[in-house]
Amino acid sequence: MLKSLNFINRVTVSSLSKTRNFTSQVNKETWDKYVASNKKPVVVDFFATWCPPCKQLEPVLVKAVEDYGKCDLYKYDISEEEGFHEKFGIQSIPHVIGFHNNKIVFEFKGAIPASQVKKHLEKFDEHLGEK
Repeated sequence: MLKSLNFINRVTVSSLSKTRNFTSQVNKETWDKYVASNKKPVVVDFFATWCPPCKQLEPVLVKAVEDYGKCDLYKYDISEEEGFHEKFGIQSIPHVIGFHNNKIVFEFKGAIPASQVKKHLEKFDEHLGEK
């Protein structure tokens, strides 16, 4: 259910018991505000609109992050800005990186199954000392 849409393209998705925030896209200019300085764990999906595996992964990733409920999800379109993604070693897409306090907690490449996405998200628990 779409609850609200505000000026930064941020959508709040509500379910019966929880509310999750997703930003459709971040870029070089918004990176520090939404990723680097975020106190919550953050998942960034490096993708391109022309990439079939990226399109395949998107609903799996969104559902897994929503079910996990302890992190924010952002998308970064590598075809819109040259070079910035290279500092993270992105050479193929989709490439997903989990950050906490601007440090990499996990990463994976390719359109992987939901069960594997969940295992990666659970690495946040280990990192935060919750398991």
